[in-house]
Amino acid sequence: MALDRFNGFLSQKTKGVLAAASILALAGLLSRLLGFGRNALLAYYFGAGDILDAYFLAFRLPDFFFNLLFFGAFSAGFVPVFIKIKNENAERAWKLASDILSVTLLIFAVFGALFFMAAPWILKLIAPGFEGEKLNLAIKLSRVMFLQPMFLGVSVVFSGILQSTHRFLAYALAPIFYNIGIIIGILFFAQKFGPIGLAWGVVLGAIMHMLVQYPAAKHSGFNYKPSFSFKENSLKDMFHIIIPRSLSLILAQLNLVVLAGVASFLGSGRVSIFNFANDLNGLILGVVAVPLGVAVFPIFSSEISKKRFEEFSLIFIRTLRQLLFIMIPSVVLFFVLRAQIVRLTLGYGQFDWLDTVLTINTLGLFLIGLVFQGVLAIVLRAFFALEDAKTTFWVLLFGVLISVAVALFLGPIMDVPALALAMSIASIFNTVVLFAILAKKIKTISIQALLKPVSTFILGSVLAGFSAHYMLYFLDRFIDTHKVLHLIIQGGLSGLVGLLAYLLVLGFSGIEEYIFFIQKIKSSRKIILPNLDEETHQS
Repeated sequence: MALDRFNGFLSQKTKGVLAAASILALAGLLSRLLGFGRNALLAYYFGAGDILDAYFLAFRLPDFFFNLLFFGAFSAGFVPVFIKIKNENAERAWKLASDILSVTLLIFAVFGALFFMAAPWILKLIAPGFEGEKLNLAIKLSRVMFLQPMFLGVSVVFSGILQSTHRFLAYALAPIFYNIGIIIGILFFAQKFGPIGLAWGVVLGAIMHMLVQYPAAKHSGFNYKPSFSFKENSLKDMFHIIIPRSLSLILAQLNLVVLAGVASFLGSGRVSIFNFANDLNGLILGVVAVPLGVAVFPIFSSEISKKRFEEFSLIFIRTLRQLLFIMIPSVVLFFVLRAQIVRLTLGYGQFDWLDTVLTINTLGLFLIGLVFQGVLAIVLRAFFALEDAKTTFWVLLFGVLISVAVALFLGPIMDVPALALAMSIASIFNTVVLFAILAKKIKTISIQALLKPVSTFILGSVLAGFSAHYMLYFLDRFIDTHKVLHLIIQGGLSGLVGLLAYLLVLGFSGIEEYIFFIQKIKSSRKIILPNLDEETHQS
């Protein structure tokens, strides 16, 4: 009975963009915190050495395989097509879901077996710097982890159904359960069975990711019936978006694989440091930009389908303003406090001072491109709403080439931080070019509407950064930063001073986002993102 009530709770519909974005943001934050805990445990037990290098590289291969065939591309194609069909004929929509799940199981079973057999050759190709026991361990870990894509593939079908039926709670919880499974692998499986236990933890996480979403998918009306008939389903419409989107994701994964390969030549632990810094870099992106992009995507699609381009432009600019209101100061403060953040999340056990310094420097160069990555998350969804994934593919292709060229040139000179700089340069290129193309395609997008608020956000963020910086050095005279609690106090107080300085500048400017923020504070409503449903009429 209690389980039925819990499943019923997970299966509730989420009403409005505000509720959806808030749920996704809160769950994303918790998932990221668990991710930091996971990385801290990995750093504590194994340090930045051969075992973690093998683990991260082994993880990269099935992860590449999963993204190659499915992940981000699926929702971009499935959600709008499923909704369109369901509005016309619910039975056909559910048959589409069953057909897609059948194909998913077949594809991942076949390709998983092939990748399992080819793992030694593939790993040697992508990490030529790995040899001997280090290479053998990576092969063993990757073969176990090839079970992960099958469970995640099924889970993503459930995710598409939940997004389409506005059941965001179970969807938002799935990554949390995924991280819990990996942590169980670190704390229990690895301690009992050695490094291979890390791989089984990844598989457990994928199973938990799938199981937490299944009850809500079933409650929404999904009832799996094995089938491979596609004659009556709009697969052509799906694959029109999915294929170029998949190619774009392949490029992103290839970029990471190539950079991991470059890192394997730079020395022991460099692959691990690159992954740790990349995970920290993704915190703000995963908590702010991604939830907002997921929540606003159906609105973009709706306005474009009705050819209401002026309304779309207002929503698009409004979304970017709210995104940058949060992201610009967050990135600046994250940059100023990056040493405290790295030391608190990773600086334990076998993770020595050299590893810590390299991670701090790598994170700093990652953060240069983070605001652009956040804007890109919104711009890409605008292109998907326009059913134009080809343009994004070609631009992202050039971005990958730039990233790889910079990494190969600067890697031997700058060590692993060069890889972060390469990704930041590529992010800036991708965002600027795609934004310019979008503005040309939709003439009603007003770049002028962004100039004043963004200038104010930048001014306030710069002041926030200087304030936090000077507070750090002031407290350094009185606080022993070798102690965790003191480090938390120093970082927390400095961040708070920086935040207050930012709000002070915005308060004097009287900018709309600040007024909205203060209104919500006064009304004691806990909110992360503004209600786009209510405010899209404003410019």
